[in-house]
Amino acid sequence: MAFDLGSLFAFDLSSFVASFILLFSVFDVIGTVPLFLALTQDLQEHRVRIVRDAVIIATIILLIFATVGPLIFQVLGITINDFKIAGGIILFIIAVDNLRGKISQTRTIAATEIAAFPLATPLLAGPGAISTVMIYANPPYGLLEIYLVILLNSLFALVILDRASWVQKALGNNGTQVFTRIVGLLIAAIGIAFIREGIVAVFQSSAGGVP
Repeated sequence: MAFDLGSLFAFDLSSFVASFILLFSVFDVIGTVPLFLALTQDLQEHRVRIVRDAVIIATIILLIFATVGPLIFQVLGITINDFKIAGGIILFIIAVDNLRGKISQTRTIAATEIAAFPLATPLLAGPGAISTVMIYANPPYGLLEIYLVILLNSLFALVILDRASWVQKALGNNGTQVFTRIVGLLIAAIGIAFIREGIVAVFQSSAGGVP
């Protein structure tokens, strides 16, 4: 497969904004605030280090999947359209759980090392986030573009979780729940769009191959 420098450095403002909003929604850092405070209730003096380590780990995970995503597709014989359908289903499941006020089964919590698990993964760099960066790392999107999206979202996550107590106090439990449900609707819509785009592209490619 040829290496295309043009696609690597391609940047489009509209797709950058769209991918940033989607990854921010999937991160759902504000919705994670009450959970983070509960998990670190007895580790308040270590919260700064926990947040820093969690964000660094999540960033590395997403950067790796964004970089090697196309190679994974090639090795496994998966097309971007196949992955759009699968990723859209995952996003829709996460959205439904958010709308029902439940922790997604793709983000189940059971761990001893809070920074790496469950905070970095699956709460931040979970299946939804990984699916998002792998989809947006493929043409017509640019790899540099998704790198910037990941780094900017990681910076937002760092700031919000570092000020988790203030965010919780400002929004309250009802505020964070309302925000999570609004985000859930957005993720559901984008998930459906991914599924629709993937199915349409698969049918079009199949029709194009018919003599």
